[in-house]
Amino acid sequence: MNNDTKLQQLFHILRLCGAGMIVAAAGTFLVQSWDETADVSRYLALLGTTALLPAVAYVCGVRFQEGRSARVLVLTFLALVPIHAGVLGGFVLSQFGAPAAALGSVPQWVAPSRFAAIALVLGAAAVLGPLMWGAFRVLARPHAGLLTAVSAGAHALLLIPDRSIRAATFAVLPVLAAAGWSAWRTKPATREAKLAVAFLLAPAVVIVSRQVLFYEVSSAFWAAILAAFAIGLFIMGRKSADTTVERFAIVPTALATAAIMVDSSLLRHVRFSTEWLLYGWVTGLACLGFALASQRSKRFFLSAAVTLNALTAATTLLWMPRPLAALQAIAIGLGLMSYGFLGGRKSALHSGVALAGFGFIIEVAHAIETFEPSGWLALAGSGAGLVAMTAWLERRARVLRSTGATAKVSEPEAVGLP
Repeated sequence: MNNDTKLQQLFHILRLCGAGMIVAAAGTFLVQSWDETADVSRYLALLGTTALLPAVAYVCGVRFQEGRSARVLVLTFLALVPIHAGVLGGFVLSQFGAPAAALGSVPQWVAPSRFAAIALVLGAAAVLGPLMWGAFRVLARPHAGLLTAVSAGAHALLLIPDRSIRAATFAVLPVLAAAGWSAWRTKPATREAKLAVAFLLAPAVVIVSRQVLFYEVSSAFWAAILAAFAIGLFIMGRKSADTTVERFAIVPTALATAAIMVDSSLLRHVRFSTEWLLYGWVTGLACLGFALASQRSKRFFLSAAVTLNALTAATTLLWMPRPLAALQAIAIGLGLMSYGFLGGRKSALHSGVALAGFGFIIEVAHAIETFEPSGWLALAGSGAGLVAMTAWLERRARVLRSTGATAKVSEPEAVGLP
């Protein structure tokens, strides 16, 4: 590595250190505990400092002809905008939301009046709006108007004077959806454009952090965020043709389903074994949806859905034998057996036979032990349904064979062949 390369790397490190110091300094305004200065004066100082960044970026880019430093300052400015929205949200909350006494030890930004709160919001919008448009013009020139509008709408959600779980959830989801739609719409190609689109997620980060640090959260709140994260990962992996990112969406999907199960009021009087089976069904349906939407990862998501539901059925039978779990084990086992038999895959064939046999034994034992329709009637009905489905499949196969034979006979003979 020559000296010029080392020098460029050093300059890059110094630029990043400077940007980190600026963001950290502004970030202290969100968790401030300064009592000797009025809140409005402090915010005006933050606003003035932030407005200087684009000016310094202009000097670096035009006067010094140093585009890298200018872009770093522009990105730093975009990182400060969510901090402004968070502080302004505090001003709005102090006049239009819950009483300050009900907020506990939350760092509070108190406006002297409702007029002052509205004036601060409008004044900050008048200053930051054009600068934000200019920043997006530097980073993603063809889509500056779109990104500015989406960013302004996302930051406006930080001003909602409500800190309930429901309000936070309904504020985060539109931000995530708008950021994902913007990425799909603009298709950023350069690193600067990708960073510009990524900064659209910053309001959601502030909302989540604010809710976790200072207010109440619930499992449903995390479920919504994890589900949105899973969809975002899947779309990102599909667009970039990265199967690793695409398939990793199964992790937040499984966690989101678990969070829903924990928080659902409809399942409070349901036995845990039923919840466990329901968890496999819901997660499996999500995996099937991913499989239908992705050709590259279809086999992976199908295998994940089958494996998860086979696991939930088998563990339920080992822990608390139930007819529903036994029928599920039989159905999945027969499916695996058929797949392994037709494809010549011994592992799937043997595991399918074992799972179906285990479920069948448990189902018969339950029918013998308790004379209830849940045992013998379900077993008989499933058997009849299996025979009927086999007959339908045989008919379909016969029709397809006859159609294929007719197509071959009707084809014209190739010229020049005997």
